[in-house]
Amino acid sequence: MKKLPVVSFVVFLSVALYAQQSSVSSAEYPWHLLEQGKVAYEAREFGEALLLFGQAREMRKTQIAAQYDYLFAALKPQQVRAAGDLIADVYRVLEKRQDYEACAILDKIFLTHPPAYFNKSISALLDWFRRSGVYPECDYLIGKVYELEGELSQSRRFYQEAWEAREFLYIPDMRFEIIYSLAQISGLLKQYDDQEKYLLLILTEDPVYGTTNAESATLRAMIHTIKHEQTVEKFFSLYRHHNDIALRAYIELTDMYVRAEEYDRAFRTALLGADIAVTYLSDTLKKVDFTYTYSTFTDLLLKSGANNELLQWTESKKIWNVFIQFADLLYRQGFVVQAGDLYYKLAENCPSFTYAREASYKLSQIF
Repeated sequence: MKKLPVVSFVVFLSVALYAQQSSVSSAEYPWHLLEQGKVAYEAREFGEALLLFGQAREMRKTQIAAQYDYLFAALKPQQVRAAGDLIADVYRVLEKRQDYEACAILDKIFLTHPPAYFNKSISALLDWFRRSGVYPECDYLIGKVYELEGELSQSRRFYQEAWEAREFLYIPDMRFEIIYSLAQISGLLKQYDDQEKYLLLILTEDPVYGTTNAESATLRAMIHTIKHEQTVEKFFSLYRHHNDIALRAYIELTDMYVRAEEYDRAFRTALLGADIAVTYLSDTLKKVDFTYTYSTFTDLLLKSGANNELLQWTESKKIWNVFIQFADLLYRQGFVVQAGDLYYKLAENCPSFTYAREASYKLSQIF
């Protein structure tokens, strides 16, 4: 762990020298370096991984800068400027001028970002391209290396850089990995307000959650159902929420709110977490058995227990704890009968002996 600052300094010098010597001709090379870095990372050769990730960042930066300069110069002639700001018009003029390199640069951009992404504006495209010399995937993986080595502040810095450059992620959903890593690091650094902030960023993309201060209409309906039924069956039968990528955020926020004694907020996050968990379990069972249809929560537990792959997922995602959380918050909010019903079903049918026993104990404390 103590060797990493020295390794980082050596890596910095190596990357600086590499950037001076590298060619910008191969647009694929940064990606190759990134993949080589991943191999080194998986082999726990962290010094080598940092070197390769750093080289990939520099190569991408150098390539984009060179291509931007060329495109900027290609758009300066009067004939091109007279075409206006529409990308299609500018592209036609570049073709007539036989500026095939400028067209090739634009074609590569259009592979992932069509003209509509820039509102068909060449000036908007140029501004975006100028900023695109970042490599958030590398920033994120560098942050992972530092986190594994216990350099938490350095790790957070690179995660933050990756987050700020999320617009340029090749796979947009990777932004969730970045947010979760930022939340985790913030928690380790005891920066709990930041941890909550990052987790809530994930929920801002969930319309069912609403906002911190205002529940969505769907969430209000869900709460109404659970309040006015004596069991959890109608709630689990009626509502489906397909957002398993947010499940971890709901679990961690529930834990945070319980520790802070913010039980109303904890109840909302626990409720949505439980609904996501039921939705995922039901959907997965449907994939392995197309005849399956949800009937009862008890049946869902029993059939989940018979699927080894699903059981592994439930353990890794702490799914059974989601239901314990929900039952705890039902009880805390005064819905004792509903809480008892959920505890009973988990005690009798949960595939995990550990959580079944916990549910049984908590049930015994209620009645």
